[in-house]
Amino acid sequence: MRALQNQLYDCTKFEKLVRYRCANLFFLVLPEQLFRESEVPIGWGALVESNGTLTLTRRPTWHDASEEDRIRFLHRIAIAGTRFANRHTEDVCYCAISNE
Repeated sequence: MRALQNQLYDCTKFEKLVRYRCANLFFLVLPEQLFRESEVPIGWGALVESNGTLTLTRRPTWHDASEEDRIRFLHRIAIAGTRFANRHTEDVCYCAISNE
């Protein structure tokens, strides 16, 4: 079952989050209309919203993620955000120069 699911969902953002060890527990939070048990990745929990409340529909499995792993993941996010901000700033500067 796991092999089949890995073939279906391999190279998805869900798999990358687990591989990067960015958290110990992973949840999908979604409205009742979108919940499909078969579509929740193996090892992930599901919190389903109905009438303004969240219900734990599937328990997640524990993933070992050290503090160092989580900090490394946050560092990657910071680098990507800085790269994005620098590109945006360069575009603004370029536009300001080209309009003069």
